[in-house]
Amino acid sequence: MPVGVWLLFGVPGILAGAVLVASGRFSRLSAAIEVSIAVVVGLLTMLAFTPLKHLRKTVSDRREIRRLTRCMRRFEIQRGRELLGDLLSDRDDDIGELSRAIHEALSSATAHRMEVRRLRRTMDSSIRRETHRATDRLQRQAATDLLTGVGNRRALQERLERCVESDAQPVSALVIDVDRFKEINDQLGHEAGDQCLAFLGELLRSGLRGADSAFRTGGDELIVLMPATSSDVAETVARRICSLFGQLPWPHSSPARPTLSIGVVAAVLSSLDEPQDLIRCANEAMYAAKRSGRARVKNYSELRGAA
Repeated sequence: MPVGVWLLFGVPGILAGAVLVASGRFSRLSAAIEVSIAVVVGLLTMLAFTPLKHLRKTVSDRREIRRLTRCMRRFEIQRGRELLGDLLSDRDDDIGELSRAIHEALSSATAHRMEVRRLRRTMDSSIRRETHRATDRLQRQAATDLLTGVGNRRALQERLERCVESDAQPVSALVIDVDRFKEINDQLGHEAGDQCLAFLGELLRSGLRGADSAFRTGGDELIVLMPATSSDVAETVARRICSLFGQLPWPHSSPARPTLSIGVVAAVLSSLDEPQDLIRCANEAMYAAKRSGRARVKNYSELRGAA
């Protein structure tokens, strides 16, 4: 029964109370009390026609609203996705529809928030990954000779320090110098000299073992470090480098095709006063190769034997 209908039942009750008062039965009472009696009679009449089902529904609605309020507060504090199930109601009235609407809205908001978190984690991971790549790239560029693509002087120093910290096995070093390089630059220009160095750098980068490292320390001098390698093996590698360098394209009739002079040395770095002594000995062997007629490999052990 609609609320407005049973409220109308209070009107006849009030009229009946007014008639009862007008009959004079309560003439001894004050006017205020008489009006109060009329109102009370009207309200009692209205309540007499109030459906019990409606009263129960009202109590149930209030209880359901309080439950929804508690669930929403608990969800706001704990943010647990499992708490959303508590908001659902199987009622088919307005409150049931309200609970389902709240559940849908909060589910959507929760899904959106989780997606935002996932995207943030993905972005953070991507930023860290790209930052790491950029840092590695910059570090490689800072330690790389741009013309030849091999390491520079700074990279050589770092590699020597790592070799000292490794083990007691010998480390071989090759000091490579392009013969008559100044003559090439003077007659053909620096572009021809750069082509020689670029070819040599490509040869070293593609022909050395994974553990070996090549460096350009300046001008036409390049250095190769070969960890855990004897001088005999290093000398064989040096001769192969000289042979492969002969494949350099050289369309010029003068000066003659450039060649390489290479000095070789092997030593346990911990036995030296300082790691740079290894390079100094290989450099001495390289100059001995030049004095011997260029285009050859000289082992530092030969110099010590001759001495």
